[in-house]
Amino acid sequence: MNKIKSYFFLKKTVLIDKFKIEEKSVGFGESSNSRQTEIHFIKLAKKVSIQSNLIEQFNIQKTGDRYSNKICDRCFRYLPSSFFQDNRSKKNAITKRPSCKDCRKIKDGVSVSSADKKLWNIKKPKEYDLFSCPICKKVTIYGITKVVLDHNHYNGNVRGYLCESCNTGIGRFDDNPKIILNAIKWLRKKN
Repeated sequence: MNKIKSYFFLKKTVLIDKFKIEEKSVGFGESSNSRQTEIHFIKLAKKVSIQSNLIEQFNIQKTGDRYSNKICDRCFRYLPSSFFQDNRSKKNAITKRPSCKDCRKIKDGVSVSSADKKLWNIKKPKEYDLFSCPICKKVTIYGITKVVLDHNHYNGNVRGYLCESCNTGIGRFDDNPKIILNAIKWLRKKN
């Protein structure tokens, strides 16, 4: 059986070797009774030696939707569940978004302007017309399946209409061509 790493969070923001490490940042390392502890901070992707009194160990197995604290999947901070928006109900329990509210604002980015929404509403497919997604080429019937207006989350510019699946995929890849290229390389791997 694999041994679970010891996880810690930072009690206050610190500056170490020109790196600012935010309060509540999560890292892992070995428990230590000495004055200094080597901690690999996940967001920083770096191991640093830190004063032991500045960190607190927590049980990684008691984090998440069923517990009072959760770790953000973007900033890797150990935060109260109230810092995460409700996402959806599953089996009579509400799950929270994996990213904290601060990181979610960054991910959601810039919205489409009202003027662009009006302009693109005119171009929206007509109810029960066929729609071919420009990415996956799947043909659907608008009104039976969902078609959504895709936009660039960095600047708010509209790219056009897509099927909901492709739009969700782009969102999961953070509108980042590098991540999409990594996915292409992965799919082309010979197994």
